[in-house]
Amino acid sequence: MRKYILFNLLLNTIFFQFVTADDIIINEIMYNSPGTDVEFVELYNSSILVVNLQGCYLLDDNEAHIPCYLEGNLEPGKFLIVAGDVSLFTSNYPGVGPINSQDFGTGTDGWSLGNGGDVVRLYSASHQLLDIVAYEDGNEWPGSADGNGSSLELLNPNFDNALSISWDPSSVAGGTPGSENSVLTNNIMPVCKDGYRGIDLPESGISVPVMVTAYDFEGLSKVELMVDAGDGFSPIIMTDDGQGDDFAAGDSIYTATIPGYSGGTLVKYYAVATDNVNQSDSWPNNAPAEYRAYTIDYKPPDLRITEVLAVNDRVNRDAYGEYDDWVEIYNNDDRTINLEGLYLSNDMSNSQGFELPDRELAPGAYVLIWADNDFSQGDLHADFKLSSEGEAVALFESIEHGNVLIDGWQYGRMSADISMGFPSMTATAPEYLSTPSPGASNTASSLFSPVCINEFLTTSNFGGIDDWIEIFNRGQVDYDLSGCFLADGRRNNTQWTFPAGTVLKPNDYLVIYEDALGFSLTSGGGDVIMLTAADSVTGLDFYDFGSQNPDQSEGRYPDGTSTWQRLNEQTPGSANTGANSIDMNSVSLVPRDILYANYPNPFNPVTVIPYELSADIHVNLSIYNLRGQCLEILIDQNQTRGKHQVHWDASCFPSGVYFIRLKTDRKEYIRKCILLQ
Repeated sequence: MRKYILFNLLLNTIFFQFVTADDIIINEIMYNSPGTDVEFVELYNSSILVVNLQGCYLLDDNEAHIPCYLEGNLEPGKFLIVAGDVSLFTSNYPGVGPINSQDFGTGTDGWSLGNGGDVVRLYSASHQLLDIVAYEDGNEWPGSADGNGSSLELLNPNFDNALSISWDPSSVAGGTPGSENSVLTNNIMPVCKDGYRGIDLPESGISVPVMVTAYDFEGLSKVELMVDAGDGFSPIIMTDDGQGDDFAAGDSIYTATIPGYSGGTLVKYYAVATDNVNQSDSWPNNAPAEYRAYTIDYKPPDLRITEVLAVNDRVNRDAYGEYDDWVEIYNNDDRTINLEGLYLSNDMSNSQGFELPDRELAPGAYVLIWADNDFSQGDLHADFKLSSEGEAVALFESIEHGNVLIDGWQYGRMSADISMGFPSMTATAPEYLSTPSPGASNTASSLFSPVCINEFLTTSNFGGIDDWIEIFNRGQVDYDLSGCFLADGRRNNTQWTFPAGTVLKPNDYLVIYEDALGFSLTSGGGDVIMLTAADSVTGLDFYDFGSQNPDQSEGRYPDGTSTWQRLNEQTPGSANTGANSIDMNSVSLVPRDILYANYPNPFNPVTVIPYELSADIHVNLSIYNLRGQCLEILIDQNQTRGKHQVHWDASCFPSGVYFIRLKTDRKEYIRKCILLQ
């Protein structure tokens, strides 16, 4: 805690001065307390002088919300509590203060702090952003502050409160509003995170680079990769010197190379970063009990997710008589596969979701995993449910076998008792099925929708209006599309409405161009195309597409079937002609792109932004401000696999905090940078 000797001396000499609110910092946040939610934000005066808060205000991430105005003066080293509900706060924290008279959560225009993450912003009376904290309820942020009794507390007022590393959950239930934080420290723990293996499944004799992000405010003494190939863990020094497999010196990405081993060798590893006072952090977090691994020359089994049902009202019941969601797994291999240690997930980025039990699956056999979030009903009941709005399903290998993706795909909006799955083992994309077939082949299942997305184009070398979507009636009778919807996203699935009187006859086509749709499809992939019925809930067709080539469309071949191909010739409004097939069912490893830390950081005015692509792919590299506004697009084009870097000259921008966003068709990556002009 700061001492107040200087301030007292100033008072004794009858010298009293006000300063601006630049030195007021967001010091503690209670966004989800147990029971009745008593939210508050604590502000701290980190200066040695009195600060006039009159006209300053707090706001969350929504500009439409009403600011919570502050008042009065805040003395040096003192706190001000801004409560979501003043009355509720005073009843739960009797005698604690001072409390701002205006709260932020009551009244018709009040706002609250999101339990899943939110933004707290402090503005001056002249609307200048003074401080901002964008917290989350997990990832790199302390998840135990989400409803478990703790608040988020800043470890030290001198630390950067925009960084998750600067915060910990309070060690005192209810937090410490109005007083010194319970987790106050002068030496913060180092960080070791975001480990990445350069080769998913190495072959015999091949060395494997491993990278982690590691840093410490006071400096690191060493970063080590602990490797066990059968004789126990031993260290390999990780370096950030820009040599060998390391991308760039001083970017906080540390690299080491695991030597090649013979076939069948199980290689385990984890990383440890140690600071100059011998504090350490590891990746994974619970190492060495938790580690990453791979087996040399291992080939994953041919297991496939063949069908899912996200809204089960009357199709089939589990052993407890309940109609629950389910995921069907099929063994397409020629050998019996034990499922023990494999992971089933509803998130492509979560490779360690629900761990499957010790079950033998014979060739040609099926198993249902009940997605009911009720593991107490047995080991085939997963700890998640399926979203009716659509999401992903994915099957991953065990830790020892590299934890790579075996099979996975996205599904669209689901209505009651309509499943989504592959009509045959040769289908390359899932379809809506009107007759679910849990635990059996889908070949006898009838397709739910007679109309389908049949072909599309996302980009042209000639520019102009080049995006279009073709709808095809593969049924036997006329289909009235009036009031149905097309969209390129799940959450907003009603972007474009088919006009009244839009009737598609059997074997007829309808092409809608970008200028009519009002939205365009990204050539980098990562988009979906959704065809939804007029009730805005029932999915008719859904296609999740990858990166596209200019002037080359993608479509079903033959028309209306469940096999998608790149097409040699664009055929809007007529029959498709096939070319190179896209095998969506083949075993694929999880691709990973990397946005490395920029350097130098802070910088003035030029910084280098390095990144790495795991495949030829479309890249958008952009700069954003704290309000989420895109200020500059540095890269927006297809790029080749490998390492890249961009120099950003920020001389035309004011000092402050900015965000670098790398977006590919697989994921979005964001890093923070600081410009000091």
